[in-house]
Amino acid sequence: MVLIFGLTQGLFAQNTARYQALFVYNFTRYIQWPSSNSQEFVVGIYGKSDIYSELKTISVNKKIGTSPIVIKQFTNSTEIGKCQILFISSEVSGQVAQLAVQMQGKNTLIITERSGLARKGAGICFALEDGKQKFEISKTNVEKTGLMINNQLLEMAILTD
Repeated sequence: MVLIFGLTQGLFAQNTARYQALFVYNFTRYIQWPSSNSQEFVVGIYGKSDIYSELKTISVNKKIGTSPIVIKQFTNSTEIGKCQILFISSEVSGQVAQLAVQMQGKNTLIITERSGLARKGAGICFALEDGKQKFEISKTNVEKTGLMINNQLLEMAILTD
């Protein structure tokens, strides 16, 4: 019985990471970043999360505009450099407010694995509602970063402000 529960939990986590990775990739279709000289579209993952391997798989040979997608894993907040998206895993979600300050002026969309973190500075937070993967958006936080968000994405989201 314990083995079955463990396998079920593992599959749930893997499926959750896969869904979240697809959401992150698709968010790029509804959010506009300012023009930059960057040759790459960087998605940074801070903390341990299965989404890293899922995003690596999804992003193979994919581009955002003309920029290839690059997925980077960060284990320390001081390593985090310029990235267009910063995904913060639940294990380090207590650092969201600090990271929001650190990323100011860098046009970085902060996405968290846990809900309710818009009040700490996240732009998008994943949430489970009735067993379904959903996402919360703080339009204020997204726009503070200099990004433009399409109304179609807002219509699909749980709005926090």
